Amino acid sequence: MKQNADKQIDYLISKTDKIGVIEHCVVDVPNYKEGYCVDDNARALQVCLRLKNQYPELEKVLPVYLNFLKSALKKDGLNNDLNSDLSWQENKNLDEHYGRALAALGELTKTENKAIDLFDKIYAFFTKKYSLFPRVSAQIILGLQYYQAEDIKIWADLLVNQYLKEKTESWKWFEPIISYDSGRLPMALLTAYKITNEEKYLQIGLESLDFLTKNIFDERGDYFNFPGNDGWISANNKAIFDQQPIEAGSMTEVYVLAYKITNNLKYKELAVKAFGWYDGKNISKISLINFKSGGIYDGLTKEGVNFNCGAESVLAYLLAYEAIRSI
Repeated sequence: MKQNADKQIDYLISKTDKIGVIEHCVVDVPNYKEGYCVDDNARALQVCLRLKNQYPELEKVLPVYLNFLKSALKKDGLNNDLNSDLSWQENKNLDEHYGRALAALGELTKTENKAIDLFDKIYAFFTKKYSLFPRVSAQIILGLQYYQAEDIKIWADLLVNQYLKEKTESWKWFEPIISYDSGRLPMALLTAYKITNEEKYLQIGLESLDFLTKNIFDERGDYFNFPGNDGWISANNKAIFDQQPIEAGSMTEVYVLAYKITNNLKYKELAVKAFGWYDGKNISKISLINFKSGGIYDGLTKEGVNFNCGAESVLAYLLAYEAIRSI
């Protein structure tokens, strides 16, 4: 296993300016025209919180990511996309960036009281309208484990109900398709179990995780074959390309959590194989790591790799690195 993430940390910091981490790159050159987003700055904040002991230089950029989240807050909601001219794109939906912000801010409340006020203000947008988009519920659970944990059952039960609504004898998943960042859904229920000890969360968390594994792990080739965003996976279809680095990241994280909860070695082994996807243990046998710059390529395509190295890709890698390092 890779013993350090020096180049990836340097890459992240190099793509961060006084505003935040830049969302997209052309190869490894920042594409300022595409601006910034809450999604990536929230994940960057989590990277800082989890790896600052190993990489003290992250202490300098942590306030940048936090300030970006603060700047996104408006009276009636939370912005997500900041244009290059520093104007915000209009967004009126309770989309996933709300959940990602809460996941990061919840984690920050462990050490910083100043995160509590911002968490409370963002969380308050959900008091009258709970989102049924599963990934929003999942991200909120991941934040609530650190702060206001008494609310976790509300969101975990929403996920359970969504799961039971979609589940059939042959389809054990939360949605009619398996799409992106899929590991977050069982991860949220396993987290809910860890906090509440309610067996239904453990049972559905593991059942859905095992079903997901069955659909994305190639036992014959001994590698992960993640759903491609050109159609995803459904009961009748499986798109192979383009595969995204975020999948390897979330699957590494959820297998690590499943291993820590169950002590089942199969999850530890799957975590290692999911992380290995970045380094060529995939259908194309191609590394997704730009060894020169430290960036992570944005996708695995029919033709090879997408050589652009955006923020999401390196952040997913770093969160996975921290998780697998813990076991």
